Amino acid sequence: MKIIPLINEITNRFNEIFKNNLNPLNLESKIRDVGDLFTLKLYESFLNYFDESFKKSKQRKKEFNIKETRKRTLITSVGLITINSTSYINKETMEYYIPLRDILHLKPYQRLTNEAEYQLTKYAMEENMSQAARHALRNIIISRSTVSKKIKVLDGSINEVITKSTNQPNILYIEMDEIHANLQKGGNKICPCAIVHEGYEEEFVKRKKLQNIRYFASSKLTYEELWEVIFDYVNKKYDIDKFKVIFVSGDGASGIKNYTNCFPDAKFVLDPFHYMRKHLRYIFKNDTQLRNTADDFIRNDLIDDFKLLVKSQIKIYPEQEKYMKEHMNYIINNLEGIKNQNDEDYKVHCSMEGHVNHAFARYITSSPYGFSEQGLENKLKLLVYHANKHELTIQDYYNLKFGNNNYEDINIKIKKVCNIKYDQKLTSNHPLEYKINTNLPMFDSPSENNKLKELTHLRQEIYVI
Repeated sequence: MKIIPLINEITNRFNEIFKNNLNPLNLESKIRDVGDLFTLKLYESFLNYFDESFKKSKQRKKEFNIKETRKRTLITSVGLITINSTSYINKETMEYYIPLRDILHLKPYQRLTNEAEYQLTKYAMEENMSQAARHALRNIIISRSTVSKKIKVLDGSINEVITKSTNQPNILYIEMDEIHANLQKGGNKICPCAIVHEGYEEEFVKRKKLQNIRYFASSKLTYEELWEVIFDYVNKKYDIDKFKVIFVSGDGASGIKNYTNCFPDAKFVLDPFHYMRKHLRYIFKNDTQLRNTADDFIRNDLIDDFKLLVKSQIKIYPEQEKYMKEHMNYIINNLEGIKNQNDEDYKVHCSMEGHVNHAFARYITSSPYGFSEQGLENKLKLLVYHANKHELTIQDYYNLKFGNNNYEDINIKIKKVCNIKYDQKLTSNHPLEYKINTNLPMFDSPSENNKLKELTHLRQEIYVI
């Protein structure tokens, strides 16, 4: 690879850029632009050098005939590049071979490089997909729909290692709530979410932090299934039998209280925020004295007196009778959870509402766009990784994109798909369509065949770079 001509070209561009309108206000931006230009030119030069070297190599002349060389434009993590891509035909098997796919691990007709997709995914862990589309890649803005499509196909997972805690706490807190998301097909999806922690790191500070906090969320799992996931984590992280008490807190929804199969000895605590602000305040409005009196009746099992107090409110607001009775019954059904708020071991009031808003709701509930079901699950998966402070590596991204299979194995299978011969054929539905004229290869397992099906949908087409 000849680096001197590249340096001379960049030097000339540098002189042109700095010749005019140079001042302290634009000096740094001009230097940055020159650096970006050099990076792009270096990337293009390297790939063109690789393409030309293989074309002239003895190995190529022995095994392959040249089919064609054409320009390819790729979207990379540093911007758009335009390069030469030569395709070949194997002299013995007559299969297509394109070296560019080997060096960049590209699938057929893939314009975004894997590094670019990785950067988009990393950015989508911390921001919404519109922000990722605008800011994740340098020198180029892509569409939000492109980011959504890339997130949607991440059907793998990251194998996170859960290490045993060296300090066994006496008390464990589990807080649960739900996230609401709009779906593209219409309707609203309720997604259970939870946090597990050991209490406050420091009691005496004003801005308290939770110790060893762990986030959970899913759009596909039910409350019961999420409880199983939480139990699996707690069982790996701690010695469950050594806890003095496990507190489960939330707004009292039936799914939240369905923890007994996993944590039969846990104590439920009704979230004070929902109890005071949502239920008591609806019934007794802004009358603090009545709210305190009602709270006293409830905590001392004076349920008949509490009902009489509600009845007096219904006389004042008869049009709200139905809803006042619903709130009253909700409180009565959660008497034990209300009393447990004053348990001497319960030191940390439920803060799940704030964690839901900070970690999930501002990206999910507040989104003006509807999610596909798989896209919603994958977005939540990325948000959970980020909330749990997992630094996404490129290998993590490959695991998410290709599942648990080894990336090199899948790349070999992609080559099998890429190199199938095709005919160009006109159809009534599309002005131009590539239709496979041979059977697709069958792999060893259903999951691998499903992966092949994903690679070739929506129309059963194979494109060649």
